[in-house]
Amino acid sequence: MKPVALVVESEFYPPDSLRKLAEKTTVITSKAITQERLRIELLQNDAEILLCGLGITINQSLLDMVANIKFLVSPATGTNHLDINYLESRNIKVIHLGQFTDQISNVFSTAELTWSLLLAVVRKIIPAQTSVTLGNFDRGPFLGIDLSGRTLGIIGFGRLGRRVADYGLAFGMRVIVCDTDEAKISKLQGGVTAKNLDELLEMSDVVTVHAPLNSKTEGLLDRAKILKIKPGAVLINTSRGELVDEVSIVEALKTGKLYGFGTDVLVGENAENFSATDSPLVKAALQNLNVVVTPHIGGWTKDAVSTTRSLVVDELLRQL
Repeated sequence: MKPVALVVESEFYPPDSLRKLAEKTTVITSKAITQERLRIELLQNDAEILLCGLGITINQSLLDMVANIKFLVSPATGTNHLDINYLESRNIKVIHLGQFTDQISNVFSTAELTWSLLLAVVRKIIPAQTSVTLGNFDRGPFLGIDLSGRTLGIIGFGRLGRRVADYGLAFGMRVIVCDTDEAKISKLQGGVTAKNLDELLEMSDVVTVHAPLNSKTEGLLDRAKILKIKPGAVLINTSRGELVDEVSIVEALKTGKLYGFGTDVLVGENAENFSATDSPLVKAALQNLNVVVTPHIGGWTKDAVSTTRSLVVDELLRQL
């Protein structure tokens, strides 16, 4: 008898991947958007495999009564929506996108969104477009800043950080980077130099964050670090919300310490009771501060979604 695979967001998996999955498993599609509903579906279908999304945290409260679960598959590089320690204690095999460094080396959708957010912030594109739709055609309130000739600071110089550096160089920017992995900054291309975090914050007109979330990086940009940022700088975060102090960012925006902030992620976005309207950053945007917030769409392109979901399904089938 085939094991049952419960697939969240099945409509975003390539048909060929679902076909291959159906050859070895009984595929059940899930529409769950809460832990409670997902738990019910897992129990009703006696599922041994869960292919999850980002919106529901996978932890003990979800799986405690789900006795037969053997595989957890996540098509995301980050794992903050997964209780890895609990899953390991249950001997549940975890497959996630972060395990495929080489295979996703050419997936740059999040880097492209980083640059989109940056341009939206420095040119005030969102409020300008809103103003036009309200019948105004006055450029006066939307004086922006150029990127050419300014300094781009990149925190985390992995796959995405390197790509963002390429964009910065193409825009005529000076680029400085920092990373705790010395190997990543040992051989840098022309126009790119390495600094420590404090130096980077003090020197950069634009700071972008591309570090993973873990025990060492949580709260990386706390109030003290934000105070070190060069006055009038732009900050962009497309990694995880918990890397930054959102309240301190809002304070810096109000005082003019920051020119603007763009983010694709918010603190607590995976929590069951999360509401975007409770976020201090969303409130700041509603108060007409120069904030742009998108709903974690960094890797959410047709090309990236197809590639990443194919990878995790193929690895699951290999382990089965």
